[in-house]
Amino acid sequence: MREFDEPSRAAGPGVVADGPAGAPTVLVIDPAGEAVHNEIPATWRPLTEHLRIVWLRVPAAPGWKSTVDTVLTRHRDDTTTVLDVVSSGPIAADVIELVAAHSDLVRSVLLVDPEVAVDVPFAHVIHHTNDTPAPLPLGHPDVVQGVLTALELHRTT
Repeated sequence: MREFDEPSRAAGPGVVADGPAGAPTVLVIDPAGEAVHNEIPATWRPLTEHLRIVWLRVPAAPGWKSTVDTVLTRHRDDTTTVLDVVSSGPIAADVIELVAAHSDLVRSVLLVDPEVAVDVPFAHVIHHTNDTPAPLPLGHPDVVQGVLTALELHRTT
């Protein structure tokens, strides 16, 4: 299992963002703390042509729950921006709880290899199919593809 509490993961910005303002927003809540160099992971950058990606690095944001609450609250009066949340593994239950308090703002929660059973209508599980130990890093290409597939399904329903 990967160690999420490495000191190097706590360095760098707590939140990084890229993509056009007003575009559909994907809030990534990353327990592993990728994006240490003030940029979202390279695998996600092509998505920023059409999506706003807000990447919250949990190890670098000790008050990450209040940060999530703040980010979601900022969308309170924005009825045009679609908001999806992506997270994984060890914090899945916390993310579901946080989003439930803002369920009117969030279209979906996409959980990659969650460590809890997921039984809420707004949450969808993305399981990886390769041999990499779970949970996959959120910057992994398989995760990006799973997120794109799930977002496409939501767009057509």
